Amino acid sequence: MSFLSPLFALAGLAIALPILFHLVRKRPKDRQLFSSLMFLEPAPPRLTSQSRVDQWLLLLMRALALGLLAAAFSRPYWNVAAETDTNSAGLRRMILIDTSASMQRPGLWETAIARVEKIVEQSVPTDVLALYTFDRSLTPLVSVEEAIGTAPSQRQQLARAGLKSAKPTWMGTDLGSALVNAADLLQADSDVSTDSSASASEIVIVTDFQNGMSFEKLAGYTWPSTCKVRIERLEPTAMGNARATLLTSTGPEEGLSKPQAVPKGSPRDEPSVRVRVANYSPSAQEQFQLSWLDAQGMSVPGSVTKCQVPSGSSLVVQMPSPPVNSQALKLEGDRSEFDNQFYVAKTEPVQSTLICLDARNPLPEDSLSYFLEQLPLSSPSRVVRYEARAPGSDEVWPTPSQSPLIVASHHATVPDLTELAKYIELGGHVLWVLDAASEKLTEGLRSLTGESSISVSEAKVKNYAMLEQIDFRHPLFADLSSSRFNDFTKVRFWKHRKLELQDDKGWQNLARFDDGSPALLSRAQGAGKLWILTSGWQPSQSQLALSSKFVPIIAALFRLSAPEESDSDKHTVGGTLAWSSGEKLIDPTGVELGGESGLLSSQTEQPGIYHRIDQAGRDVRIAVNLDDSESLTTVADVERLERLGVAMLDQRPQERKEGLQRQLRAVELEAKQGWWRWLVMGVLGAVGIESLLCIARNRFA
Repeated sequence: MSFLSPLFALAGLAIALPILFHLVRKRPKDRQLFSSLMFLEPAPPRLTSQSRVDQWLLLLMRALALGLLAAAFSRPYWNVAAETDTNSAGLRRMILIDTSASMQRPGLWETAIARVEKIVEQSVPTDVLALYTFDRSLTPLVSVEEAIGTAPSQRQQLARAGLKSAKPTWMGTDLGSALVNAADLLQADSDVSTDSSASASEIVIVTDFQNGMSFEKLAGYTWPSTCKVRIERLEPTAMGNARATLLTSTGPEEGLSKPQAVPKGSPRDEPSVRVRVANYSPSAQEQFQLSWLDAQGMSVPGSVTKCQVPSGSSLVVQMPSPPVNSQALKLEGDRSEFDNQFYVAKTEPVQSTLICLDARNPLPEDSLSYFLEQLPLSSPSRVVRYEARAPGSDEVWPTPSQSPLIVASHHATVPDLTELAKYIELGGHVLWVLDAASEKLTEGLRSLTGESSISVSEAKVKNYAMLEQIDFRHPLFADLSSSRFNDFTKVRFWKHRKLELQDDKGWQNLARFDDGSPALLSRAQGAGKLWILTSGWQPSQSQLALSSKFVPIIAALFRLSAPEESDSDKHTVGGTLAWSSGEKLIDPTGVELGGESGLLSSQTEQPGIYHRIDQAGRDVRIAVNLDDSESLTTVADVERLERLGVAMLDQRPQERKEGLQRQLRAVELEAKQGWWRWLVMGVLGAVGIESLLCIARNRFA
């Protein structure tokens, strides 16, 4: 038996009063008066060792009345299983464990495992207990179907066994996608299940709930009213976090401090880079040190740069440029070390050749090659060499890896075009500029494209022609898509060719002249691509070479034919890396990756330097970094979920909620049993018997 108000039971101590009174107020049965005692003062009754109780029944009734009255005010009840507990089938509970990169912070993962074990232990056997992990996607450890198909007595054991295989990853956090998928799984099983627990579902999220997680998938999603969400937020042992990233842009960063001076001892002409150091609050650390790491993970001498960044602010630091074959930028002084390395893949520049197949012209400005060799196509990662080749030359044609782009004029012979067709099939890109009409132009065009229905002729131009219907969505014109640069009205064409295609299947028309004829077309052939420009860029043909559009168009064309490895900050963990047939991709641990489903691509699972080995044995290093959002370790606002329509459970501490539930359960049991009413009846009965005894005693005394 339990008591709803146990303090009232202390009133039972009043039972001692009637016992005391019975011992003290004892009187003889017969009274005899003596005259000699009339002058004495009466002495109060005293309790002595010879005091005895002679009215036991009367004492018992009085003590019983007081005891029953104290018990009635204590509200007793029997703590038996409630009817709702015996008939309920339990909740459909899904536990989601955050395994994203931010869970690598000190103490978080151990706390997460302990928290999940506690939740499993507190679950009743009738609960359907499913266990999932989430980062960028939802992964089952114990699926809902598996939990339903398991006997209730074995569900907790199954969850504990599934928990052993969980471990943190290096992925980003997409909580919105995880919640949507979890709710859909619970709803789908509720629709097909006959289990009565399908009516109520609960999703428990064990996470650090950091500010960088994504909620986008919840926008527009209708959350089921029967599914409640509870956040079990974890606290790391080390508060705050700092992150260093390499800035690839040269412009000023809005909202950040100005770059610091190059460290003392560095030459003034030494190339430098800009590094942004962000110190997220709350953080007790303000002093940091930056350095470059070589391929062996050792600090490069002379690269150490110190800086001071207050908590909650960012600073741009200028430091020496990373040396060739450097591996990472390391940040020291931060207690959360999971994101303290920013990987870079700086290698020796790739040597490439741009070949122009064109006849020599007495006037250089009347040839294509004159303008091509003026273009600045080299970059820090690639050195582009220009080479002019005469039509019909016996020189060996290079491979696409040596020369990714070949520009040919109308002077190209049929044997040249036949070789260029083979070059395209191997993965090369060819830009054929129809800068003049000739008798063999149609024959060469058919030889290059393999189509017999294609023909070309000189177009009739009155004054000049202009471009229209330019596809600015194509990467070739993407740099000119802004309203500041997309005006082509000043680029006039004096001459152009009219290309007729009876079957335009596979051709992509990127721009047209104002008479409707194609100006620039492209088509994939084998592993490469053919581009056809129906007018030249020489001043005798058009104003293209003299306009501001020429350099970005040719530079974009070269980038499309020879794509450079993306900068380090563009490859993040969870992205996909692809490689060609005959190449190999090796992860940072030295394991060769295999393609998924027969495709030559694989998802990256950890940060570091990946190595792509081509057929010639050349090692192309690819830097893969953590998603920047994982470094935003400040705690997010739970109300963000409520604003997105998610039905949240009481977020008070679990101990307080359990105490409130026990109290409500006790009130319910006491109200149903109503023992206090019977106790009050007992009090009235005892008082009545005591009154009758007193009346009888006085009457027969």
